[in-house]
Amino acid sequence: MSKLLLCGTIMLLASPSLATQESEPVNDPETIVVTGQRQADVEAIREGIDQISPSLGPTDPIARFIDPICLDFAGLSPSQEATFRKLITFRGQNAGARFAKTDCRTNALVVIVDDPKSFLDEAREKQSNLVSASDYRKLEASIADGDPVVAVRSQEVRTALGRPAPHTATIPGLTLPMAASTKVNTDARARRVGLEQSAALVNSIVIFDATKVAGLNLVQLADYAAMRLLISSDVSPAWQGGRPDSILKLFSNSTDDIESSMTVFDESYLAAVYGLPLNAAPSRLKSQVLAGYLERSQN
Repeated sequence: MSKLLLCGTIMLLASPSLATQESEPVNDPETIVVTGQRQADVEAIREGIDQISPSLGPTDPIARFIDPICLDFAGLSPSQEATFRKLITFRGQNAGARFAKTDCRTNALVVIVDDPKSFLDEAREKQSNLVSASDYRKLEASIADGDPVVAVRSQEVRTALGRPAPHTATIPGLTLPMAASTKVNTDARARRVGLEQSAALVNSIVIFDATKVAGLNLVQLADYAAMRLLISSDVSPAWQGGRPDSILKLFSNSTDDIESSMTVFDESYLAAVYGLPLNAAPSRLKSQVLAGYLERSQN
């Protein structure tokens, strides 16, 4: 049985059940020669990536789960939970993510509740550092605006090789220890490619509003949850229209946008995040997604 990351059970809030090492960089997208429809695909992929991660700066490491993922669920019947677990695990493993065996500490949680704000408030009481005050205000505003789903994440900076940065008062190059301990990047060195650090998702929670998922099936919800759970994304639930096609448009007002499952773009994005070196520069993400997209589109 998984041990819930929130200290103490909060299942009572759930709604009733629903009926590495661096590799050489790949070609930059600017150097990939495309014509006609392919050029339209390239532009669509770029726009899609900007929708998912608009705040990713040039020196921000690409966050993903580095430790094995331990899934848990609230608000689902046992059979529905089994379906969610199977689908999310399948999507994650296809992308290269690692999943923990049994008896693990939950770090990835999917919740379906009638009152997301009450669940979130209870969760913060159980684990005060679950979300910062500023992020909580954004989530609160999102729920107040009627968003059908919110995502809560916490992440930490790690060394370039994904190891936790140890706390120490002794800093290499200093003759005296610091007054207080600080994290030190023990993998720091001169690098021809990549950043000096990586970013690990520590906890990730996706909370669906059970009153706003009518008409959607378990495959759609599980695939949407996988995309929000396994990556650090700023995508809006209101994303709609245009290209690329994506399961992340599941809550679009236009039925033409709504996909039955993950798309080629979604699979390519997940695979790029988990396929790049842990300390890869974010500038490599678009070319990696594009290369995967073009390859999958040909198959």
